[in-house]
Amino acid sequence: MTDIRGTRPGLEPAPRQAHRPARTAWADNLKVVLVAGVIAAHATMAWTGLGTWVFDEPPVREPLLTLLTLVTAVVTLFGLPLFFLVAGYFTPRSLERKGLRRFVGDRAVRLLVPMAAFIVLFSPWIEFVDPDNAGWPQGFREFVPHVLWPPAPGPTWFLGVLFVVSVGYAGIRWAAPRRPSGARPLRLRHLFVIAALVALTSWVIRLGVPLGEERWHLAVGQAPGWLAGFVIGVLAAERHWLPLEAGLARRVRWICWTTVLLVVVVIASSGPLGYDMQVYLGGVTWQSGLLAVIEGVLITTASLWVVDLFERRFDRQGPLGRQLARSAFAAFLVHQGVLVALVLASRQVGATPEVSYLTVASLGIVVSFAIGWVLTRLPGVSRIV
Repeated sequence: MTDIRGTRPGLEPAPRQAHRPARTAWADNLKVVLVAGVIAAHATMAWTGLGTWVFDEPPVREPLLTLLTLVTAVVTLFGLPLFFLVAGYFTPRSLERKGLRRFVGDRAVRLLVPMAAFIVLFSPWIEFVDPDNAGWPQGFREFVPHVLWPPAPGPTWFLGVLFVVSVGYAGIRWAAPRRPSGARPLRLRHLFVIAALVALTSWVIRLGVPLGEERWHLAVGQAPGWLAGFVIGVLAAERHWLPLEAGLARRVRWICWTTVLLVVVVIASSGPLGYDMQVYLGGVTWQSGLLAVIEGVLITTASLWVVDLFERRFDRQGPLGRQLARSAFAAFLVHQGVLVALVLASRQVGATPEVSYLTVASLGIVVSFAIGWVLTRLPGVSRIV
């Protein structure tokens, strides 16, 4: 495979025969799990009051509420950086294969076009039924221009941010092409440095924008983690860090699970100690600093451990697995609309919160992937999704 070492991408793209790399089963399998997790997470927000989503439904009861709170708290700290890590891991290969111009054009089609489609086709009616807009005095037709500018990207904000960081990486490699080098082993100290940088920048940003608050439809308090995930993915690809060396993998796994246990202890002890959870989300508090450190450690250990686990243990696919992977991106694009429709339908049934939550979460995954499957078979649309 021709790469960009010694030449500027975009001037010397890889030969035509190198344009079809073999699919990576572990990455496809992980993509399915991640998209299903996002769908389940948004349904969980609706029935727990955690985070910000379209609806707040009557919360599920104990012990399910505590279980969902703990799982959500842990996964939220590294889930999105894991998305960026996987994207970053395949970015260098894509840039080397396509060259700068084709890479940027392909990213625009694959990321910005779906984002625009969501804003135009889904955002108006999703935002219209959002309780935050319940006081809108006019009808839907008058509401549409209001919601289209400034646009509300919903979950597709991820695509816009990914486009920016991807093009940023391409620009860096255009200005400073990667030099020929062999594998450069990952050391634990490298992860500690990244974790420290994430912790420091996250804590500083949260002095002004606490975790969970949005600016320009973005939870900017988590932005350092997104960038760190992408950078780890890029470095893992360029320096051949994956799969992890066995000894390092064990240490990363041990640190990851120890940190998860720490999160559980922090959450469980905050109530008895009289700490409001808000003090962990930002401001000049030691609790905010502690959470930033925990987040930095989880991003650099849990994310890598999950990727390493899938690469070692889940690198096989059957026909169903391949089709689910093919439908995952489209499922991500439509899931917000699917969940909103299911939540509105669940209100008409009047079931208990637990039954409503489990039904909407399960059906949300199934229906989103089913619609995704249909979209991958539509001419024109299939090229984008």
